[in-house]
Amino acid sequence: MTLRNGLIVALAIALSFLAVLNAPRFGGRYILSDWDRDAVMHSGETPQTARTITILFVGNSFTSGNDLAAMLVNIAAADPGNPVQLSVKAVTYPGADLRSMLKQTDALAWAQANRPDYVVLQERSLWYSLPRWVQQARENALDWNYALSPLKAQPILFETWPDLDGAQSYTDRSYCCYGKTFKEMSAEAQRATAALAQELGMPVVRVARSYSFAVQAGATDLYQRDLHHASYAGTYLAALTFYRYFTHRSGAETTYRPFGMSAAAAAVLVQAVNR
Repeated sequence: MTLRNGLIVALAIALSFLAVLNAPRFGGRYILSDWDRDAVMHSGETPQTARTITILFVGNSFTSGNDLAAMLVNIAAADPGNPVQLSVKAVTYPGADLRSMLKQTDALAWAQANRPDYVVLQERSLWYSLPRWVQQARENALDWNYALSPLKAQPILFETWPDLDGAQSYTDRSYCCYGKTFKEMSAEAQRATAALAQELGMPVVRVARSYSFAVQAGATDLYQRDLHHASYAGTYLAALTFYRYFTHRSGAETTYRPFGMSAAAAAVLVQAVNR
């Protein structure tokens, strides 16, 4: 084999590897992206469309990872019985809490200019682990509630998933969750979010609950290798949970799922959301 032919073969192998890695990004109305889009995504109108709602997602990598907002729109666009057109925008920043998102990004300015119906508030991960973090999350949510009040936009709390067993947060003594388990932290995430929602009068989209049921059902691919961030399957599970909240549809009839996910695997996630 000549050097030139060897380079061509190596390039072909590399491109094939990249195609496999990126395959889950394709298959829906929107290609999944690593970055926030400038434009609003629309699921599109059908003969069944009865209303349109605009949703702004505000958060960090739990929202931006695998493009949760686009997955939600893709699910809606591929459900023939969906009566709600979703118009969705995300403003995110890695590692940010809701205070940073309010003070240091254009999320609020976008809401003021575009008047969304709903604003999904995703606090930093594991905010429920320490009392001082819980207090900070409460203050952050209050600040957002106050800022959104003149816009008549409904703030919604994003109940985020906990780390899976084996994650560094449970095995490293320097972490606040050392020695804890997925089951314990899932219960705490749900309890703390419900308490905050009740105090502030905000609704909750119960993604941690969906994760808990999916893990119980044997779903093993919800996380990336760090056992902290969601895999494509985990993001799809979160998107299905939001879809059920906004449309009251189960998600069972959508034909969209990340490329490579089997119908059987998707059905397990749908069932977890609808338990």
